[in-house]
Amino acid sequence: MAVRPELATLMRVIEEQQDKMPEGEYLAAMNALGTLHRQSTVFVAAPAAVVPAQPIQLFVSVPAVVSAELAQMSLDDRIGLDRLKLMFPEHSTMTPSQWMSLSEEDRDRLNRESVDRMVDRKETHQRNPDPKVCPFIARHSVGSWRYGPRYENNEWTCVCGYSGKVKNWKKHEESERHQDWAKHRFVSRRMIEKMKRTIADDEAGDFLPFKPYSERRSGIRCFTVCQERNEWTHPELYTDFFRTANPEGKWFVHRREDWARIYVQ
Repeated sequence: MAVRPELATLMRVIEEQQDKMPEGEYLAAMNALGTLHRQSTVFVAAPAAVVPAQPIQLFVSVPAVVSAELAQMSLDDRIGLDRLKLMFPEHSTMTPSQWMSLSEEDRDRLNRESVDRMVDRKETHQRNPDPKVCPFIARHSVGSWRYGPRYENNEWTCVCGYSGKVKNWKKHEESERHQDWAKHRFVSRRMIEKMKRTIADDEAGDFLPFKPYSERRSGIRCFTVCQERNEWTHPELYTDFFRTANPEGKWFVHRREDWARIYVQ
C-alpha cells in the first residue's frame, strides 16, 4: 500500500521543520508517522451497496491477514519496516509478509541502511553550518542557526535579546540596540548555563539503536552542533583582543572540532 497523501504531507512538513525541533522529537515524529501508516493498512473505506431497510456500512475491515502478520512480527521488525518505508520511498509499498520473507541478514542490512539515512538527515538538518560562513551569527547565536539562500527567512536569537531573520543579520549588527548592548556585552548567567547545557548535549551525541528492543545495544552515535562555543561559554578561547570585530568589521572564530559518527557494534 502506498503512503497516503495526508501522511506524505505530514512527513514533508516534519522534514521542513526538522531544524527547529528539539533533540529526539524528529525521530519520535517519524516513528509516529510509521505507526499511522501501518494502521492505515488495517482498515479501508468501502461503502456497502444500499439495501432497503438496512443501514449503510461505511467501513469494512479487510480480512485480518495484515493484523495477524503484524502480531507475529517483533517490535524491532515493525520498527525496521517503518523506517525502511519512510527513508526509502521505493520500498513504501512493502508489506509485513514481504518484509518477513526476507532473510534476517537482509532485514538487518536494510534496517542499518535506514538508520544510516536517518543519521544523514539529522546531521544535515540539526547541525550548525561552518562558523566561517557567518562569523557574527556564530559568535552571537543562542542555540542553532542556519545560513544561505534556503534559510534566509529562518530566525535566530542573538545573545543581546534580538530575534530576527538570518538575512537581516548585518542590519542587526549595526542597529542601535545591538550597538548599545555591545558596549558591555553582558549575558546573564541563566543564558550562559543554557548554552553550556546545549554544548554538553552536543558533545554527548545522540544514540540511534538498530534494534531498540534488543538487549544488544548496537547502533549509531551521531553528533550535531546546536550551540557554538563563544566567549561566554568558553572565555579561555577568546581573549579581549578577539571579543570585538577587527577594524574591517570581521569577527574571529575558532576552528570547531566536529565529532564523527560512531558505529556501535
